[in-house]
Amino acid sequence: MDNADSLSLRWVKGYTTRKVLFVNNNTICYVCGNFLVFMDVDTRQEKVLQCETGSIGVFTTNSAKSIVAFAEQRLKPFINLYSFPELTKTSVLKDGAELEYTLLEFSYSDFYFATFSSLPEFNLTIWNWKTNIRLCSESLLGMKPTVLSFNPMNQLQLCLANEECLLLWNIERCDDFHLLKRIDVKLPAEDGSQAVLEDVGIGPDSSALTYYGPKMLISAQAGLVGNMANTFVPRELQKTLIKPVSVCWTPNSDLYVGCKTGHLLLVDAELHRAVVFATPSGEQLSPGSFRNASSNIMMSVHPELKQCAVNTLALNKKGLYTAGLNGILYCIKVTPHKVEIEECLSAGAPIRNIEFSVDYESLLVATEEGSIHIYKPSEPNKMTTILDIHSGDYVSAALLGTGKQYCVSARILGAVQVWSVADGKLISTLVLPVKITVMASCPSSNYVALGTETGQVYFINLAKVETPHLVYQLNLHKMPIQCLEYDHGGQYLMAGCSDGHMFIVNAKPSKQFKVIGYTEIKSEIMGCSLAFHMSKKIVNCLILACQARDDKSHGATQLIRLDLPGDLTSGSSISVDHRGMMNDVAIWKQHCQTELPLTSAVLNTDQHVYGYCTLTRTIYKYKITRGLSSDTFNLITQAKVEGHQLGPGFLYLSANQQCLASVARDGFIQLRDANNLGLHFETQCHSYRLGGVKSITLSLDCRTVLTTGIQDGTIVCNTERFDPAGSERNKAVLDYNRSMISMLDQSCVTEDKALIVLEQQRESTKDKLDVAADISHLSPGISTHSTGTYSTPSVSSSKSYQKLDDSRFPESTWLETKMAEAVEKDNRKHMDAKAKLKQGIKKLRTTVRETIETENLANQYLREVIKKECWDNMAVKGRTLEAFFSGLAVSNYPMRERSNDELELLKKIMQQRTIELIDLKARKDIVETPPKKEEKEDEEAEDEDSKEEESAALKGSLTCQYGVVNRHLYKQLELHTKDEKINQIVLLQDVIYNIKTTFNKEFDATYKQKEVEMARVKDRTVRIVEIMQQLDMDEEVWLPTMSNKELPEREFEVQDSEVTAERYLTPEQKRKLEEEYKAEQLRLLAAKADNWRERALKDMMGGVLETKKSDILKMEIPVPYFMDKPEYEWTEEQVKQAKEYAIKEQELNEEKDKYRKTLESELKKLQSSIAESRNNFDDIMNKLFEKKVRTEMIIYQEELKICNLVFSLRIEEEIRYRDAQLNYILEEQKDFMAVKSQMTQNMKVMVDRFRESYDDLVAEDRLLDRGFRREFSDVSAAMVDQLYKLYKRRPKVQTQRIQVATANPFEDQSQLVKDSHASFLAAMVDLDSLDFKPENLDPAVWDRFCESRRKKIESEHQVKLKAVTLAEMQMFLQRRMEEDENNAQIINNLIQELNKSVPFYIKYMAVREFLKKGKKSLTTLILVPWHLNQETVHSSAV
Repeated sequence: MDNADSLSLRWVKGYTTRKVLFVNNNTICYVCGNFLVFMDVDTRQEKVLQCETGSIGVFTTNSAKSIVAFAEQRLKPFINLYSFPELTKTSVLKDGAELEYTLLEFSYSDFYFATFSSLPEFNLTIWNWKTNIRLCSESLLGMKPTVLSFNPMNQLQLCLANEECLLLWNIERCDDFHLLKRIDVKLPAEDGSQAVLEDVGIGPDSSALTYYGPKMLISAQAGLVGNMANTFVPRELQKTLIKPVSVCWTPNSDLYVGCKTGHLLLVDAELHRAVVFATPSGEQLSPGSFRNASSNIMMSVHPELKQCAVNTLALNKKGLYTAGLNGILYCIKVTPHKVEIEECLSAGAPIRNIEFSVDYESLLVATEEGSIHIYKPSEPNKMTTILDIHSGDYVSAALLGTGKQYCVSARILGAVQVWSVADGKLISTLVLPVKITVMASCPSSNYVALGTETGQVYFINLAKVETPHLVYQLNLHKMPIQCLEYDHGGQYLMAGCSDGHMFIVNAKPSKQFKVIGYTEIKSEIMGCSLAFHMSKKIVNCLILACQARDDKSHGATQLIRLDLPGDLTSGSSISVDHRGMMNDVAIWKQHCQTELPLTSAVLNTDQHVYGYCTLTRTIYKYKITRGLSSDTFNLITQAKVEGHQLGPGFLYLSANQQCLASVARDGFIQLRDANNLGLHFETQCHSYRLGGVKSITLSLDCRTVLTTGIQDGTIVCNTERFDPAGSERNKAVLDYNRSMISMLDQSCVTEDKALIVLEQQRESTKDKLDVAADISHLSPGISTHSTGTYSTPSVSSSKSYQKLDDSRFPESTWLETKMAEAVEKDNRKHMDAKAKLKQGIKKLRTTVRETIETENLANQYLREVIKKECWDNMAVKGRTLEAFFSGLAVSNYPMRERSNDELELLKKIMQQRTIELIDLKARKDIVETPPKKEEKEDEEAEDEDSKEEESAALKGSLTCQYGVVNRHLYKQLELHTKDEKINQIVLLQDVIYNIKTTFNKEFDATYKQKEVEMARVKDRTVRIVEIMQQLDMDEEVWLPTMSNKELPEREFEVQDSEVTAERYLTPEQKRKLEEEYKAEQLRLLAAKADNWRERALKDMMGGVLETKKSDILKMEIPVPYFMDKPEYEWTEEQVKQAKEYAIKEQELNEEKDKYRKTLESELKKLQSSIAESRNNFDDIMNKLFEKKVRTEMIIYQEELKICNLVFSLRIEEEIRYRDAQLNYILEEQKDFMAVKSQMTQNMKVMVDRFRESYDDLVAEDRLLDRGFRREFSDVSAAMVDQLYKLYKRRPKVQTQRIQVATANPFEDQSQLVKDSHASFLAAMVDLDSLDFKPENLDPAVWDRFCESRRKKIESEHQVKLKAVTLAEMQMFLQRRMEEDENNAQIINNLIQELNKSVPFYIKYMAVREFLKKGKKSLTTLILVPWHLNQETVHSSAV
């Protein structure tokens, strides 16, 4: 490494979203990358402090002492403290964190310093930053606080908060020992109510039992033990809490808390209770949310605050200043009678933080978008802008033109800024409403090109750097522009898109940026490098492309080489086809496949390629050789060196081909000799934690190095220091620089004129937009800085906003236009594409059909699964039996077959129970020896015993009345253990199963009876229909049918009437149906033909061969033909025939009447028979229904027993968890008590030792007093008495008060002068003067006397200090002893609760009492407390 050359920092610019703080009364401090920038608010002068490790974490300042502290970002980071303005390191705090610090804070006085570390320890640590000593720490595992603040009125109190909790901490001292005491402040819900209700435990005050059992802790009900049991809250009780984001202390040590939702809280210093002070607009609090508040807190709610307006707070004597994301600064003035909310100003952007200066005269307002303002409450409606450089990440930075005076930077959100290379002064800013992806600066003219996400290239005229303008827009493609590169001669602009199109544009403004053509890379473009031959005016281009098989994170393996001759800019169209594509032969397009993936590749004029491989972290130098064919080339490795520690890395080759620069994610830049890859120097400019370096640019003389970061929003300018005559490399650089600048300066003069012409043409078609109007019309989603709408005299740079004139553009891009022209020549190809599209539609139709069939198949499978689970697997199918007319419906009990495991368990329990009963009987026989009885009496006694056992087990139960008795059931008063209760549950389930089985048998019998009755009714109904037809009665006949509930099998069959859609028939089915229809029509026609046999039978015998009795009603006697004539025309024969006709007709009518009465009588009998059958079945249904009701009662009763047993098991389980939690808490308290007791003992020893030292000091002080006369024994007694009076004399130092007019709310207007002891010593100097010397006293003796008096005064001062310290230590010890007593009381309470819970667990049971038979049965759940002498007696005995 050549140590003669090195880089020195010239300037650094940027702005992050971190907070901005005052470091003294006139200087602000903010983080810029891995630098701390200090800016004087009056002169705008800046100082820069670079982090030695290259990465700055959190930082804070102590503006009263002009101290700045920041934490490093590395493993086991240090905290560095620097004094300002010297910027000398004063302290280093070590071993406070393993990975990183998240919060730092100075106390307002004294030397306390608080830090909070993140993973893994999460420690809150208090330091003495003066001595670098860690005083105390407390672990808060899992907490991620966002706010840390000391109380200005009490240096021993601080606040720690995040969006979930608010904690207050008190620092207690005992000499050099410090202890942190935590106070939790309960946050209210968003409606102002209490967020979580307290659990109800089983203590001495809550021992009463309720109907449902004891009141248990929620954690015990959830079955939790341990730390989670203390914080568990059921979901139904959870409420959305207010989320603190900022805090501010008051002179009364109260605390204002700003919340994310816009609420403003006030925390009482004494009660530590948070109440809602103000709410967002339009929100109302719940009633009663302020009832328990402290009396000294203003309880009225003021809903004038807007949403998100309290993200940062600052207190002044004029009021509480608040600000937030809405960009408005408020001042809340609180008085005992009212609260006024004043809107001070609008910053035009979300406000990041606000802070007052040391004298509280200036308020710092920092926004999220890169502006810093100063607001003085004494000068309202006025705001001074001291910094306005925008925020956001940079795309890149480049030197303008030859790079002598200016450089240009572009941000992703569209801000283009011009900076002075000499001092970093911001010259101008142009904001475009687009998202920029890449920027390039033309060396042959003063303009820059910007690539966007929409495929457009914008050209910005910077000939006048104070007023940049957009002069031309080029719409290349609809894909994002990923690469923009100029050659060093400024002839060509290469624009690469994400889809592999590389456009070649004429870089001359005089040619109006004409697009020469494009070439297809057919891969994603990752980089482009251009080598300019100054003598030949030829440009070599090297493109790095990522193929489909390449891993983009590792790099690309394809290189494409192009040669662009100088005649391309002349407009020759020989090398371009009708689509605008360049001829590969004309541009000598070649490709190469590399062995290793490269993330960057650059080309020089000597046919060398420099590549960076991230996998091997190596920089390679290759030599280009010919390939096997004319369109390929090969690479030969000539040299390789180790690169950066972190990848990916990128290379940059200087214009003179002598210097190779590399950057990577580690934040370092390396400058090497391009010939031998020797390292000149290496320096860190950006932090690796923020992505490292994104871009680098070298000036023509290689003395200016410009870099930007990936995520730090910082641009850094470095200067190379070297001796111009020191090396041959530097001489070559200077020679090339002179020739190159000479050529480019000539080109700049010509092309800048062309830029002016383009600008005039654009202004002639479009007027410049007003700044304020432009801001309101910016496209959504683009972040702009609205504070630029007004000019501020404090900011020297100019800012302008410019709209894009899209109306001059055609909607199609250049590539689309070229393609449209070629479409007409490729119609045939398009027809083929249409045919392929139709074929694709057919395939899609087939795919859709297959998808539908698959869905149908899945539904069918699901149907089968449901049917198998709910129907096939049921041993007893569920169905309903309905009555005929009463409307009753009775359902059976669907039942499954009991599994083998269930039967085995039941058998096991029954065997166990049988053994228990035999054992119990045997023990009774052994213990109780009854008197001898006769055999009959023995049998009767056994029967009575068995009945008593059954009655004791089933007392009050309806099961025995139903006839289902299980002799294995336990007695209800003998269920004590968990196993007995579980066995009883299984036995009761068996009883329920048997009850259901018995009922189902009766149900099946009734169901079969209904089927028989329905068959009979149907037979009778057929005869009724025949009779009604004969009697010509048109009445509806009732015909019984089974419903779907009675025959649920019908649900599995789809009837034709249920199908609403038209049935789909195949062509074969349609043909078959047509043939059947034709055959039927032919048969009907044949049937209608003339049949002489049927006609003869009908004429002679009425169509039948034999007359039936049922046809008598249809019989008619033929009327003689002459009956239509008058009677006087009849003949005698006709009269005789008429008489015979009348006699026959009368006889027929009599037969008809007789037969009709017979039919009517039969009809009534049939109808009455059907009604009787129907009523009988309905009566049977009524009985079945009553039995179903009784069965349900029995089942419900047995299920209630099961529920009671399950509930008792649950209560036992909850009590078990409660006892486990109590034991857990007891163990924790014992461990805590042991630690605290040991601490108390240590404190006692410490206090005793200190008291001994104090007593020694007091004794020494008394010895000084007693030895005074011995010390002055050489003086006369009278003079000694006079000197002793002077020895005891002390000056009267009056407390001096200085009237201070300040806006600091934490200081009184009359503050005491500090250091009273120093004032006392100064007064003693006057007493030591010779004016107070007694007469005739030797001056030497007087001096000796003064020295002795000073020792006495110093001794008294030490005694006073020791006394104060001793009192403080005794108070500390007293508090520890009180805490020990409280802990001991807590342990005693826990032990008492545990002792009570044991008999309670044993005595708690469910007892079911029933009254004697014949009275009302009453089922009650009696909860027996832990009274040992309690007995259960019958109600008749009461």
